[in-house]
Amino acid sequence: MDIFLAVVALALVILVSRLTNGVRAHRLKAAGATLSQAGHRLTPYELAYLAGGPRRAINTALAVLATAGAVRVSRLAQVSPVQGARYAQEPLEQAVLDAVAMRPGARAAELRAMLERGPALLALEERLRAAGLLLAEDAQAPALLRLERVRPAAWVAAGFVVSVLLLAVAGVVGLEYGFFGALFLGGYAAFMGFSEYRKEQRMLRNLVSAEGRRVLAAARRHHPPGSGDTSSVALYGMDELGDRDLCHGLSAGDPGSDCRGSCGTHSDSGSSSFGGSDSSSSFSSDSGGGGSSCSSSSSSCGGGSSS
Repeated sequence: MDIFLAVVALALVILVSRLTNGVRAHRLKAAGATLSQAGHRLTPYELAYLAGGPRRAINTALAVLATAGAVRVSRLAQVSPVQGARYAQEPLEQAVLDAVAMRPGARAAELRAMLERGPALLALEERLRAAGLLLAEDAQAPALLRLERVRPAAWVAAGFVVSVLLLAVAGVVGLEYGFFGALFLGGYAAFMGFSEYRKEQRMLRNLVSAEGRRVLAAARRHHPPGSGDTSSVALYGMDELGDRDLCHGLSAGDPGSDCRGSCGTHSDSGSSSFGGSDSSSSFSSDSGGGGSSCSSSSSSCGGGSSS
């Protein structure tokens, strides 16, 4: 009986391992598909979207407009338009100005909620998808289907461990090597199943393709933290502004704040669905590096792809 239980436990380990490897293989296949081999020259808002999703893109636009004097942020974190100011070099900036004009005195969190699914951001997202930098929404569907098989297998392994313990208590099996081997392997299968399920579930939320990650890595090499330019804000968040009051004002009410300090927790990844190679919670380092060239005199950054 002890040997039989150990064999069953080993089979569970193999089953969970095969299931998780299948999920990982389909995830990497979808993320690694490159739709464009052309070089990429991105605006700061496109970089922001890749680095932190819609929230980071809107925050970058708010920061640009505030530092340019087109909007005013009060001590109560209210955003108001500045009369007579004309500053809108990008569609997203104009969308932010229109939202501020529509809701003067609104907090930045309210503006983000208004703009997240607006035409300007949807168009920006579509450009990134067309360039192969973002995955299609259904690209990870095969991996997600396989992921849903992992958790039941982990529960089976957990149930097996409980059953083995009950058999030992009932005296059906003795406390011999086979029993301890079955207990260890069953527990390992359950632990591996649940931990890999959570890990893959988190990584499958990442919508940035391998090409997009290469572009982000190249941009971060050219714009390290502390650069102080718009692309730096786009890549690392509003903490790069160097203006604590403005940073905290624009981050008020945002639990995923880009600012260090009492108003929120600093996060370079921005969103669990986006991010660059410095965010282990967003994706793994399964993609290779790529060449890139960026112009320091421009707010745009180009990441060349590697074939």
